[in-house]
Amino acid sequence: MAIKINLKKKNKTKDGFVGFSFTTFFWGLFVPVLRKDNKTFLKHFFIWLATFGLLVFIARFPYDYIDFDKFPSVRDYVISLLDVKYKYIVLAILSFFLLLLILCFIVWIFVAKNYNKNYTNKLLRQGYMPSEDDSYSLALLKEYGYLEYTEDELKDNDKMTQYKNIVDTAKKDEKKKFYMFLMYFIIFFLFIAFIFYSVNTDIGDETYLEYLLQYNN
Repeated sequence: MAIKINLKKKNKTKDGFVGFSFTTFFWGLFVPVLRKDNKTFLKHFFIWLATFGLLVFIARFPYDYIDFDKFPSVRDYVISLLDVKYKYIVLAILSFFLLLLILCFIVWIFVAKNYNKNYTNKLLRQGYMPSEDDSYSLALLKEYGYLEYTEDELKDNDKMTQYKNIVDTAKKDEKKKFYMFLMYFIIFFLFIAFIFYSVNTDIGDETYLEYLLQYNN
């Protein structure tokens, strides 16, 4: 979903990208794999472990097998929860995971915001450049600050107008992607709000102890 440009080095051709990498946000590790960007894959892998990997670990940890006698403070805290309403405990757990999920989203938004820039700059440093007649790629690279306008280009009104039209069209497409991205978050948080509402209304007022007794029976 990024803006793709064509870069060449002798007989080799590679795709460069500018703008926010929506694919990196949604698909994470797979993007550098497809681009054969191995170093970035390793970086993204460790970032994934520290974000969503940690979230999965916390969610799947076998808490039932913890020997609470070895952790008196933890045991006393768990016992104190027995008199709390079960739905409040569920809401607290959901809130905790939602907070972690939001933090994960923030980290990956930052990663996705910078990945295309870092990847394309790396290709440029390796000697990959757009063709001289590729006005589309040149306009985007210059608009996004990867390359500088030459004095001849700045004096050529027709060329600058052509560049501006290319950039305006590309940014319109980016706005459409942003609105889709925003819609995704709206739907996601509406779904989360529905879950919180369902928990608050569907679970009764029994305490955690009463729920455990009922569950075991």
